[in-house]
Amino acid sequence: MNSHYRVMALACAVSFGLGTAAGGQTKGDGEACLMGSGRVHLDEAYCRRALSRQDLAPAERSALLTSQAAALLSLGDGEAAGAALAQALALNPASAKAYLLRGLTQTSLPMALMDLNRAIALNPFFADALAYRGRLYLQAADPTAALADFAHALSLEPRSSLALFFKGVLRFRQGRFDLAADLFVEVLALSPVRHPIAVLWLAAATARQGADGRAALEPYLWWWEDGVWPAPLVQLWAGTGTLQQAITALMAQRSDDTRSQGAFFVSEWYLAKGEQAAARQWRDRVRAHAKPFMLEVIVTGSAVSD
Repeated sequence: MNSHYRVMALACAVSFGLGTAAGGQTKGDGEACLMGSGRVHLDEAYCRRALSRQDLAPAERSALLTSQAAALLSLGDGEAAGAALAQALALNPASAKAYLLRGLTQTSLPMALMDLNRAIALNPFFADALAYRGRLYLQAADPTAALADFAHALSLEPRSSLALFFKGVLRFRQGRFDLAADLFVEVLALSPVRHPIAVLWLAAATARQGADGRAALEPYLWWWEDGVWPAPLVQLWAGTGTLQQAITALMAQRSDDTRSQGAFFVSEWYLAKGEQAAARQWRDRVRAHAKPFMLEVIVTGSAVSD
């Protein structure tokens, strides 16, 4: 298994592996693995150490393997994550969390939907699974199904920043930039750490309405530390950094995903400046990216300015 769905799996790792250790385990490696700290190297080490115990019940080992898989995916080790998920599901075929995470690693849209459907069938109250399935419907160009899943997720968990963020991207794609901006503001109020890129979506949605994207960014600028990606893009939109600085930082990123994501927001910045030809050149870079599940690739494929 490769790491095509690493970005999605990272968000999932932050959100779902959470809960108490099976069997009432007290504080220790197992609980640290299951709860997560946000530092994936450390979390994976806790999981590995907890899994070295020989007295684990099958359901407990399955839960630890699922959390380990989430950490491994965040580290970019898709092969090891796939092996951990296979073991987790063999031990506990009723693990909705394992099906969700496996679904996010699938490179085939039908296979991903099959796993998400299984996760939701096992746990109909799984708001994150509904949000991610809606995001897959967004990729499949089925906005009606996507909105239905986002609405269902929000009925179960009204403060689901994940469902709100994906819904904001869908509204952006539809050209409903006012609704998109409102949703991104809500996401940033709820969970700025989990969705830092929502700042740039907000600036772009505001600019698409003919307003000043810089003003939309003002309440959030204190978060961004120089040199931390995507601070150079935020500074570009805020008017405190130059285009050359942003492009230099963008091209220095090792990940093709990150460079394509950055290219999307550079194209939106050019669009806000009325420079259509330059915007189109940067959008072409995004469209050339080989990962159709990326939100920026999905949106660029239907850019209204074309």
